[in-house]
Amino acid sequence: MKRIAILFLIGFLAFSCKDDLNKPENLPDIKEQLTLKNDSLEKEIVNLKSLNDSLLKIGHVTENKWFDKDFNGSHFTRQGITNPEEFVENALRKKADLIPSEAVLGGTMTYGKIQLLGNRWVIADYNDGHIQGRSIYEYRLNNKKELVFKILASNDTE
Repeated sequence: MKRIAILFLIGFLAFSCKDDLNKPENLPDIKEQLTLKNDSLEKEIVNLKSLNDSLLKIGHVTENKWFDKDFNGSHFTRQGITNPEEFVENALRKKADLIPSEAVLGGTMTYGKIQLLGNRWVIADYNDGHIQGRSIYEYRLNNKKELVFKILASNDTE
């Protein structure tokens, strides 16, 4: 009989110790708290997205003070090439054989940052993950609207 009474007492205590969250009078307060928390998190997400977009724009903006499209690019625009910087950059990227360094350990030499220096030169960095370097190339547009490059100087570092 004692055991039944103890079990009954334990059961009674277990069922009577419910969380206050389930009481109907507390639900509006909890709902309001969750709504406020949700609103603040949504605002934080908007702020973080805005900051991320700003940082991406800053990271991708590469202002070239050495090349003026209207002045230095006029010989390209007369040939119908509307974006000379992109034209030269794309042409050089296709000429990885002009990179004076050999790749090591199974890597592949590729160009990184490329910047035009006036209407005759371009500077480009390159690497394969182990070796890196930088070269200055002279370029000219031939009669077939193709760019011809000549390496002028380079430095490599390991």
